[in-house]
Amino acid sequence: MWTDSARRSARVVATAACLSAVSHGAFVHALEPSATRGRELAVRLCSSCHVVSGAATAAVPEGIGTFRGIANRPGQSAERISNVLILPHLPMPDNQLTRDEIQDILAYLETLRTNPEVPPLIAPVGTKPPTPSKT
Repeated sequence: MWTDSARRSARVVATAACLSAVSHGAFVHALEPSATRGRELAVRLCSSCHVVSGAATAAVPEGIGTFRGIANRPGQSAERISNVLILPHLPMPDNQLTRDEIQDILAYLETLRTNPEVPPLIAPVGTKPPTPSKT
């Protein structure tokens, strides 16, 4: 027969174990953006307006950038793309993407880069982003 104290302790331990497993999974995903998941998201959410890869399979609005064009735009940065995805401009819908989904889309865009002048959108795993200079 379990006492109330033992039941509470067991619940606390079980909750901690679940949170640990969930946070570990989120941490691993945050370290490993997936271009495959990013492409799947882009096809599902963006292809009605943007050419995501290759040629358009349907009519897209004139003047809307292709994913390859976005990836290779001079001065392009992960921060700029993230900001547009977090606070989209009209007529772009607010898909309310998670940070992990944004990282996946950035990883997919990275695979489309052909312009060596554009810095990488995703830093290699294990590297720190550059720290701004105070000067």
